[in-house]
Amino acid sequence: MNSIKPADRLTASFRLRAPALVGAVLIAGVLAACGGGGGGGTTDSTPTPTDCVIRIVADSTVAAGKTAGATVQACSGAMLEVSWVQESGAAVELQAARSATVAFEPAAAGTVRLRADVVLADGKTASASTEVLVSAAPAGSFITVRADHSVRAEIDTSVRAWPVLAAGESVSSIAWTQTAGPGVTMDSSDPRLLMFKSPKVSADTVLKFRAVLTTSSGRQDSDEVTVGVEVQAARPNGYLFDATERVHPYRAAGAYAGVLARCTYDIGVYYVNSGSTNFCTTAVLPLLQTEGGDGAIPTVAQVMGRVLVSHDFLGANFENFLLTQDSNGDFRRLLAGVTAIVIGSHVRPSYYTPATGAIYLDANNLWLSSLQRDVVTEVPDYRIAYSDGLNFSNLGRQIKNNAYARASYPNASRATRTTADLVNDLGSLLYHELSHASDFISPADRALNPGLSIYANVLPRITAKSLPSDALAAQYPLQSGEMKALAQVLYQGVTATDAQKAYTATDVGRLFGADRASDDYAYSTSGDANSREDLAMLFEEFMMSYRHGIQFDYAYTDRVLEGQTAEQVIVRWGERGRIAEAAIKPRIKLVLQRVAPWIDVTAVDRLPAPVMMTPGVSWAGNLAISPASSTFAAPLAAPSSLRALAPASAVRSVKEDIQGLRRGR
Repeated sequence: MNSIKPADRLTASFRLRAPALVGAVLIAGVLAACGGGGGGGTTDSTPTPTDCVIRIVADSTVAAGKTAGATVQACSGAMLEVSWVQESGAAVELQAARSATVAFEPAAAGTVRLRADVVLADGKTASASTEVLVSAAPAGSFITVRADHSVRAEIDTSVRAWPVLAAGESVSSIAWTQTAGPGVTMDSSDPRLLMFKSPKVSADTVLKFRAVLTTSSGRQDSDEVTVGVEVQAARPNGYLFDATERVHPYRAAGAYAGVLARCTYDIGVYYVNSGSTNFCTTAVLPLLQTEGGDGAIPTVAQVMGRVLVSHDFLGANFENFLLTQDSNGDFRRLLAGVTAIVIGSHVRPSYYTPATGAIYLDANNLWLSSLQRDVVTEVPDYRIAYSDGLNFSNLGRQIKNNAYARASYPNASRATRTTADLVNDLGSLLYHELSHASDFISPADRALNPGLSIYANVLPRITAKSLPSDALAAQYPLQSGEMKALAQVLYQGVTATDAQKAYTATDVGRLFGADRASDDYAYSTSGDANSREDLAMLFEEFMMSYRHGIQFDYAYTDRVLEGQTAEQVIVRWGERGRIAEAAIKPRIKLVLQRVAPWIDVTAVDRLPAPVMMTPGVSWAGNLAISPASSTFAAPLAAPSSLRALAPASAVRSVKEDIQGLRRGR
């Protein structure tokens, strides 16, 4: 997981809210010095030549229909840039062509030849090639593991086993073993998913894991997966990031491409105090607003010049989203208040921080194909476990026309989605995170001192409590001390008291309903920052209703048990469209005036009336509760994929509706 360090975090740095087997994969090490090459038949035990610059560890053979991988490593030092190209063979998709490891799925027998071109940290360049022999597809049931990938040291990551079963067979077991590399603690509580933290290493290293499938008929098959671990520089005193992943500018020719990573996503970024920091000044990396001029809406091209990605498809999908789903310019107006957009396969949870002025987006919000999804970590938001000792669950969902507005994408399915489908996840996330950016640097306050960093520019406003969220807390404060304390358990990991453990869903619903928060995540920040998430939740929920006709359901239910469906979970308190409550509307108007002054605040008065859920009825039974005329008249029509959803989509794992879905996208 890439994140800002949890301890000693800067004031107001915010995080949002996770054998004898057919077709066995053989791993080969291919050694290469500058100008050298290699074949696919050597093994990891082959001595590294003294003049080695880079080397490739790759599958020498793979069966068609299974996943193959290749990892390039520096023989010493670190790799600054990596680029993979296919030199020959039937075309394959390389989703991670700028990563140290690529994975691909050949469809037919043959030979695939790949080349890695590398720029090392010392400026040297090197290239190496490898060949993967693709054999015929296995007959009968088999297993493949997706996907080979690379991470840096001390990152939580995952790989998934995918059984392909012949007619009449089922999975009897899937067993995991580590076959190479420094030992890690493997979590395979879900046999189809392996999670672990990459070890700290002093040189580029490979880890290998084998999954063995046994079917109901006794048939066995296995597959091996390689995870490269890249060496990472030591963290300095006052470091900002626990760890980072390899990213690169989506637009290599962008005006600020050369400083984006150094200023916003480098392990070497530190802040000890105002006199001991290497934060970039706004002269080096200014707000995006400066490119279009005061008050101008940035173009999509200008936005994309500030994007860092771990995989190029993330940038392409983000660009297409802005081109097709931002006709009102809301996202681009909000993005004018950031320095950069970092989108990574191991960013979780998403967040904004005034330390760098950048937003950090979880790639899970941007995949469109199953192959793209394969490179995104499945490690859950670490905060999900905080509620384990409590006697209730808090659930949330997006609703349109009495049906789920968001389609279900189970992790074990080979799902696809359209750019329009991203609105519910990515759109909601952007409204939330970018409202944080406009809280710290509102549209009226974007003229900054170029000799100071973003944080140094913002700190006086934080100290003076002059941010929009401070005004929200002063004029319309949240009242419930019990909810504030409970939110520290739910979202900050504070140990629950015996009294909190005894709360029922009815108790918590009564406390929450009597106050004026739209969501209990509003209580999640404390101290001087106690209104930051309150502002963000109000803005997110209003904008999703105003622009997309989507309402939010929020409920407290009996404790959700493993495997329960929406028909089995009982609501004790719940409400749809709570932002339209009379006590909440003035709070939204204040937020809009300060962070999105282009929005007509009278739209708040036209929100669809809130609807209370029926206590004692299931979560599914409380789906169709709105009058047909209550849907907000949104300027943007919902995509057809949403309009087609039927109420029957309530039959889904309730895990998808646990509040962690919204707070940890």
